[in-house]
Amino acid sequence: MKHKIAIVGAGWISDFYFQAYERLRDSFTLAGCVGNPSPEGQARLKKRCDGWGVAAYASFEDMLGDPSVDCVGILSPTTQHFAQAKAALAAGKNVLVEKPVALVPGELDELSAVAAKAGKVIFPGHNFVYRPVVRKAKEIIDSGALGTISYGSFRAAHFIPPEHAAGWRSKFEYSGGGAMMDSGTHLVYQSLYLLGKPQWLGGFSASKHYTSMQGEDVCQISLQYPDGKIGQIFQSWASADDTAGEIRIEGDKGVLVITDALRLNGSVIEDDSSYQSSFYHTLKSFGEAVDGAGAILSNVDMAKETLLLIEAAYESARTHKMMEFRT
Repeated sequence: MKHKIAIVGAGWISDFYFQAYERLRDSFTLAGCVGNPSPEGQARLKKRCDGWGVAAYASFEDMLGDPSVDCVGILSPTTQHFAQAKAALAAGKNVLVEKPVALVPGELDELSAVAAKAGKVIFPGHNFVYRPVVRKAKEIIDSGALGTISYGSFRAAHFIPPEHAAGWRSKFEYSGGGAMMDSGTHLVYQSLYLLGKPQWLGGFSASKHYTSMQGEDVCQISLQYPDGKIGQIFQSWASADDTAGEIRIEGDKGVLVITDALRLNGSVIEDDSSYQSSFYHTLKSFGEAVDGAGAILSNVDMAKETLLLIEAAYESARTHKMMEFRT
């Protein structure tokens, strides 16, 4: 079935979604986009829509009132996600919403309830988990090929653009945190997908480079799982390393590494790891979920677990105490 989708938000990430729509023309038609009502936001919206050859909606309400639109992609700043997703679901639209889906755990429960009542799909845009390298890694882990797993690490280090450091991400009231809440969300939900929920965790955070931001720019979470294996999640915006990221899962029969490709004991198993193509795989899975033909790998429950894990890590960093992870 072909779906008509509208985008909410005309920031830099919307171009990645547009490129994905272009690859999925048999599944989606892009109806248009709505942006920030400020003069700067409207100028950005016009530039995007002119480049894409689609309409710019006058307002979010006008977009919701378009009966031809059955799907909405919410790419706006984090604090707007909950209200916009709830309104879109109530208006009878299927919703894909960027990460973090919400900043209050109860809001995620409410979105699930509204979606169920409306009979519509709420789909967290956790694009990294839909990468073929991650999905194949899950198959390998579940097969037992690594043997008894003792350790897992999820690491990313990179700077962010100056406009991000000075924009809404710089204020805790809009971002809900710093590097771990923003970029680190990708690492956390991938850890949950591949290794499950930890039992205990400890968090450490600091501001070392973007010191004018209210949230941290480097954060580490140490984990221990119910079966005893240990793990680490590390997100930095304060390192010149800029190698993007690495996932490493170690067992007594094998070692799995995801960087530019998925390697098992040094041999390349899958090479589709790119950030750009992850949006294609995410949107493809969104369309399948709307059609009732595919599972949502990173559902609202996992989005809630991701948020709770990051909140527990922040509390641990603040109090210097180990936390039991409870959902």
